Amino acid sequence: MVPGTFADEIDTQELYKKHCVLCHGEDGKGKTDLGEGLGARDFTEKKFQNSITDEKILKQIENATPERMFPFKDKLTAEEMKALVPVIRAFGG
Repeated sequence: MVPGTFADEIDTQELYKKHCVLCHGEDGKGKTDLGEGLGARDFTEKKFQNSITDEKILKQIENATPERMFPFKDKLTAEEMKALVPVIRAFGG
């Protein structure tokens, strides 16, 4: 078994801290210096949570948008990207 290849082996909080906190902050509000400069999404906003599907969240993590966010398809495995979706959803309450 190769570490990090199965969802139950992924430390989602560590993944979020390593790849997302810089822009989205520990609270998911996007109120960091870099996050505010790039217009990072506020994951706690009900409007955002209600208007986006899990599939779209995954696609944004994977491919991003060049003007706002860097793509993670070359930095994270498919399992790691999928594992971040519930973390982002959890900010919605």
